[in-house]
Amino acid sequence: MTAAWITGWLAIVAIVFAVVVPIVQRLRHGKRAAPGASPIRTHVYVGLATAALAFLHTVVMIPELGSPAATAGGMIALLPGGIAFLLLVAHAGLGLQLRNPKLKDRGRIRRSHTTTAILIGAAVAAHVIVLERAGH
Repeated sequence: MTAAWITGWLAIVAIVFAVVVPIVQRLRHGKRAAPGASPIRTHVYVGLATAALAFLHTVVMIPELGSPAATAGGMIALLPGGIAFLLLVAHAGLGLQLRNPKLKDRGRIRRSHTTTAILIGAAVAAHVIVLERAGH
């Protein structure tokens, strides 16, 4: 296990937890939580931790660029990882906008926030699948 592997999987666990929080809120109460509600604060904190883990993953993987998985996966593996990171930054920005209770056009921002979340999941999945296949 390498530092990049550990931080990458920790980031994925954080992503899953961040996704589950608003879904559980919606299932339990049948509606979205208010911007300042406890579940949303938890979602924000976990989301910020996810962004920090993604940044840490990016930093610790630099020395491992010569690893067999990174070399075998090449740009096909690294490109979706980079895209996921950039999408995560955009996603966090959209999410922080949603914290404003007086936000104009909340529906459009919320849809963009959801869309970036789905795209992050797809990019992370592509990144992991290519690296795991290249490593074996």
